[in-house]
Amino acid sequence: MRKILGAAASAAVLCTGAQAFAATLVIDDFSVDQRVQDTPAFEPNASEVGGGMLGGFRDLSVTNTAADGSNLAATELNVTGGNLKFSNVAGARGEGTLTYDGGDGDPNNVDTDGLGGVNLLIGTDPYFFFASSPSVPFDNVALFRATVWDVDGNTATYEELLDADYDPQLSFSEFAGVDFSRIGALQFFISSTGTNDSVDGAVTQIEVRAGDIAPIPLPASGLLLLGGMGGLSFLRRRKKA
Repeated sequence: MRKILGAAASAAVLCTGAQAFAATLVIDDFSVDQRVQDTPAFEPNASEVGGGMLGGFRDLSVTNTAADGSNLAATELNVTGGNLKFSNVAGARGEGTLTYDGGDGDPNNVDTDGLGGVNLLIGTDPYFFFASSPSVPFDNVALFRATVWDVDGNTATYEELLDADYDPQLSFSEFAGVDFSRIGALQFFISSTGTNDSVDGAVTQIEVRAGDIAPIPLPASGLLLLGGMGGLSFLRRRKKA
């Protein structure tokens, strides 16, 4: 099993006297730019970059699945200006994948042990939080899927349709049977193939939060330090009740 230090960390704890408060774990603040694009006549459509995100690396891949007869009808995942944006030009539909599995050098396949068993558990009732981009709200319906692997060979997947009316929280309880204290890989997938043309939307940050913890962003440098001490794209939306 490979050990990944990168931005992996156990739950960060800030102590004051007898009190202890666990900080929000920032999986990715999208401060490292990256872009992948696919059209019916364009390659490549996948890449890996390194930086302060979970595991020290981020994989993006994208596939254009419908082009309305145009060779220029592009589907794109673009990290720029602190946003991760999924976009499709007029007439285009496509799929995008955001993966955190360490530095395996392969953005098309998942190394299910790549994060080396990092611990994402903080506080009570932890959940993924997908911070929305006010400048690029979701403008149409798309399929979202999240998959989690632990290093003991367990995996769980959650999926739903998302739109502009969303809840940015995705509870860990949706992933039955996975040990979030021993995570090997995370993957977030979005698709407009079976929903609508020209779907656009973005997130500014992916975090782990907990119900009893106020958000206290932990910078990448802190994650690197904590990773050395013990080991720790997405666009997920749930309709509000």
